[in-house]
Amino acid sequence: AASDSVSLTPSPAGKKTIEIWVPPQLDPSKNPTLATVLREKIDEFTQENPNAVISIRVKAESGNSSAFNTLSAAKNAAPEVIPSLAILSRNDMITAAQRGLIYPISTGIFTEGSTWFNYARKASLVDNLIYGIPIAGDPIVLGYRPSMTGSEVTNWEEILSRGLPIGFYPARPDDPFGAFIYLSKGGNMIDDLGRPWLDQSLLTSTLELFLTGGQQGAFPPSLAMENNPDRNMQLFLEGAMHMIVTHLSNFRYNQRTDTAAIPLPIDPEIDRYPMVNSWNIVLTDSNPNVQNLAVKFAEKLAAPAFNDRWTQILGFLPVRTSDLESWEKDPFYDSMRFIAERAELIPVNNVLNAVLPSINSSITSVIRTSSLPEDAARSAVEALDK
Repeated sequence: AASDSVSLTPSPAGKKTIEIWVPPQLDPSKNPTLATVLREKIDEFTQENPNAVISIRVKAESGNSSAFNTLSAAKNAAPEVIPSLAILSRNDMITAAQRGLIYPISTGIFTEGSTWFNYARKASLVDNLIYGIPIAGDPIVLGYRPSMTGSEVTNWEEILSRGLPIGFYPARPDDPFGAFIYLSKGGNMIDDLGRPWLDQSLLTSTLELFLTGGQQGAFPPSLAMENNPDRNMQLFLEGAMHMIVTHLSNFRYNQRTDTAAIPLPIDPEIDRYPMVNSWNIVLTDSNPNVQNLAVKFAEKLAAPAFNDRWTQILGFLPVRTSDLESWEKDPFYDSMRFIAERAELIPVNNVLNAVLPSINSSITSVIRTSSLPEDAARSAVEALDK
């Protein structure tokens, strides 16, 4: 996708331009409410720092023109196009830090630890150094249509007993739903040496849930054929499907008056809500004079009152625990708190890339009834060991 450039402030001579690259979800030109809130924050910042100008450029989330790939290509070939700041997903931030594309951040913003959700503080770190200022989390949730399901869908037994197909993509190696179930049961994806790993008994238990759901009609074999990420959402919005597993931000973006979302059920004894992605502002300019101004602006985007407003507008998890006035008026507030207080970040790419395909292929074979859960789990573990 081509990048749009949205400069929210003209750039007079003699001023330092702080350019920030943002993903399409945070494009202010597509959301007037977000644009207004952001404009207020930018005006506040430029009044405090009259020598600064803020420029926003929208970069694709993936592909050649994504922020991460453009940074990689520009590092040696075209350093002049590198911005001051970029907003990267959790795993893009880790890879960028490892490749020297971004710089550690010197900030005192985390000194009041209790004002941050735990997942967000963890999201700032790569190898125990602060490389990002987190501004949002994005969990997966269950979207549903209460008029068709009834409102009492709070645990897997109730959800599966409806016999309504639940949209997800077991045929896609990167679909996070199966991994969510496995991790929420207490599973791990790495062994004691940090290598990709699966617990065979917990994976069997995970697959038994999919077998039960398959027998009740919640996970029909046809789900294992579908590979288009937008297809299930389209069916859900059209009313042809009444339950869907999707990211909270995607659900909120597409939300209709007859749809609602709940946290995916988790084991209360394990009490963790896994597979949460984070969005983090990272420092991409090596010039110390620019860095100081850029970090000041990044800190503003994680200030509690602002973070509350813009995450509620877009449907992300906030990163701060205080000043949640916009969220408190939101019907999803209690669910948001439930998730944010238990959120666990998604595993790193090399672990995900090794483990997710094994989990998803085992789910596919179970809902197609070509394998029993214990056999599919054994095959998945053996495939990892090769």
